[in-house]
Amino acid sequence: MVRLEQSVIMSREAQSSDTALFRRDLPKSGSYSALDIGIRLTNGATSAINLDLLDVIKHISLVCNGNDYRFHISGQDMFRNHWLKNGRPMPYNWTESASGVQEVWFRLPFGRFLGDNQYGLDLSRFNNVQLQIDYDCTVWGAAAAGTFTTGTFTVTLIAHQFPYTARPSFRGMIGCREFYTAVTAASGDLVEDLPSSQPVLALIVAAREDNTAEATDITDIVIGKDNFNTIYTSGKWYNYQQVQNADLDVREEVFDLLLSNSAIRDCHLANIKQAGVSPRSMTIGVA
Repeated sequence: MVRLEQSVIMSREAQSSDTALFRRDLPKSGSYSALDIGIRLTNGATSAINLDLLDVIKHISLVCNGNDYRFHISGQDMFRNHWLKNGRPMPYNWTESASGVQEVWFRLPFGRFLGDNQYGLDLSRFNNVQLQIDYDCTVWGAAAAGTFTTGTFTVTLIAHQFPYTARPSFRGMIGCREFYTAVTAASGDLVEDLPSSQPVLALIVAAREDNTAEATDITDIVIGKDNFNTIYTSGKWYNYQQVQNADLDVREEVFDLLLSNSAIRDCHLANIKQAGVSPRSMTIGVA
């Protein structure tokens, strides 16, 4: 396998606005296997209680020729997608401490795996390829001691590319797009047409409701065509989940959070098997 090169396109470049659509044109030529995106934000001077950097990132998009969205997905879903696909999350430092630096990394994979010489992004095939990050730090409220420090949202871009002398002729590229998100009815069947413009390699289905157990909101999943006269797959949510657990490695998250006795925090995937707490400091009252 050809050894890939890493090209730093930009490093911790601070953004002047706390809410904006970041745009960066990629080079006119090159063969990318993946693009890593690093995002940092500094907490307020006192804390950032229950403020998750992933919530700031509304969408990450890779747009070809101005209107062809090969990637278009929220920060939360991008993080889950990598975790589910690779069995482990990208590096993520979630801290609520005073002036702590939250940092998360994403990877846009253009092939089936890093170094895939059949599928990837050939920049020369497009007139323009642009990375966009739609972010809003003020989703937590205005910059303040208890939210975030203004002007500290930074972006790093690192390309994993084939050397000039070993650029392959790709058959195509693999992308990832969010095509449905909504607040559904309390019960019933949700039927949604899948995108048909490109072949579908995989499908991620997720639901979230506070204080609701697994396999409650979604009980069954069916994929078929022609009003389900042809069924491709059909089964129970909990069965699909067990298959997924068998296929993937153990997933682990470590947070640095400031918690009271009654505090509640959301993690980024469900079906938790084990959780532990290691106090960094405690306040004990003595009579």
